[in-house]
Amino acid sequence: MKKLTEAQIYSALAIALLSASTITPPSHAETSSTNFFCGTSNGVPATIARTPQGEVPMILWNSPNLVSSGDTPQKSCEEVSSRLQTYYNNGTLKYFTTGFKNGQTVVCVAQEENGPCSGEPLFALNSNGSTPRDSLQRIFRIRVASAAPISESTQPVYISLDKFLNGQYTPMGSASNRSKPQNSDRRQ
Repeated sequence: MKKLTEAQIYSALAIALLSASTITPPSHAETSSTNFFCGTSNGVPATIARTPQGEVPMILWNSPNLVSSGDTPQKSCEEVSSRLQTYYNNGTLKYFTTGFKNGQTVVCVAQEENGPCSGEPLFALNSNGSTPRDSLQRIFRIRVASAAPISESTQPVYISLDKFLNGQYTPMGSASNRSKPQNSDRRQ
């Protein structure tokens, strides 16, 4: 049997290590992830999504389209942000839509477009004389095109989390509505 030289052993070891490093899947810390937290945007409590691309203010808790639950805007922000993180971690947060609970219009999450609400509602919606569809779009400060113009006022809107975070919806009002928070502080 032929004896290997020290150089051959080191070369074989180096090749084995390089091969192993190219087939090893990335660790959990290296994969892209989104985290939801309550911070501030322009001095207002805001549910914010921290993505690999940056922070995106989602819900400003001073909207007239939100029904007061008796909690402060800060407390509502913290509770909803925590629930969003749980739904996201469970894989049930794909879309935001509206539904009804106890005779009240609520905002909830759905796993698929045109699918039913999943889990507990996020918060109650104050339509202020407009459709739940319009109120939900105002809360997220975006416009969502309807698939069928005739059903625009009667069909619920489904806001895709991915499209929202990637800025693929038309912003309502000025472009500054979707600007990054000036002073976001993580509270969990």
